[in-house]
Amino acid sequence: ILHKYNSYYLIQENTLLLSNDIHLSYGDKLRAVEHMESELHEYLFYYPRNVSHFLWLYKTSEFLYCNRELADKMENEFHLRQNITQLQLSITPMKNVAYALDKLEKHYWLAGGALLGWYRHCGLIPFTEDADFGLYAEEYDESIRNYFLGNPVTYLYSALGLVNDSLEFRLYTDQWTLDLFWTYREKDHRWCGYLAQRAKYRRTLPLLEELCSCDLFGHRFSIPCSPADYLDGEYGKDKWKTPLKKDYVWTNINYHSVWNDISWMYAVRFYTSKGKLRTDKFAIDSISEHFNYSLTSIPSFLNVIPNEPVTLPPLKTNLVYHSLLLEKMSHKKQRNE
Repeated sequence: ILHKYNSYYLIQENTLLLSNDIHLSYGDKLRAVEHMESELHEYLFYYPRNVSHFLWLYKTSEFLYCNRELADKMENEFHLRQNITQLQLSITPMKNVAYALDKLEKHYWLAGGALLGWYRHCGLIPFTEDADFGLYAEEYDESIRNYFLGNPVTYLYSALGLVNDSLEFRLYTDQWTLDLFWTYREKDHRWCGYLAQRAKYRRTLPLLEELCSCDLFGHRFSIPCSPADYLDGEYGKDKWKTPLKKDYVWTNINYHSVWNDISWMYAVRFYTSKGKLRTDKFAIDSISEHFNYSLTSIPSFLNVIPNEPVTLPPLKTNLVYHSLLLEKMSHKKQRNE
């Protein structure tokens, strides 16, 4: 039985005693599934019109509740209540992202402050200004970029990194920012990139071989199945339980390297709200600011270094300054190690 709940259905967990040799496919645990179109079979039962898509969604349907005890503490002890204006700005673009990724059958999960807001506040962190999503890098294809290019609800503003290295999409609504971080599998963990000038940082994350579902403002979103463990890994054991408006730190981030000149030329892209690649002075200056060469135009490639040999533009006159900056970053890394 599907129980209508907000904008989705709940499948309740079976509470009847069953013999040990009976293993339920449905009713094994509380689950949430999106509304679906159905068809009537000739034997007079209904089934999902898109069976394979329903089964794909079902794999992430185990339903988890937020931490109501912590949320009450945020309100009563820290006087942090949900910001209605913030909710009006955020929930539609967040749902648009989730809807798109589900439609394209790309796994995602609420990450960073978005996950912390759901679990700790049963909503959003009242002073947050963006929302983070994690994705599997091995599932990336250009259908994701194409969906958000010029999207009327949430459009692709910038793409950072390369498809095979530290890819991040920054989406914008003119009032709200959403970040999609692709996570790369490496042995017993995953990592996602973080860009600061030309320095590359990596945040270590769990493998997340299973994802679950949650409710956020009446909509279903995907989340890690062990949200508290995930937050411990991001912010430190139980440190995320105390709200900090600033000066919070990620405990899972480490310096990795510096983008070389050729990679950097293709690692930053800006787009207009109409879905066109920005080639104006703003785009050129943004890339040139940390570039050793005099860039006068934007390469036409999409965050992928082309297979053909690349000819670098003329060197800047202040190349020495940039070389010293990169050398300083390298020395800082060695000291940290």
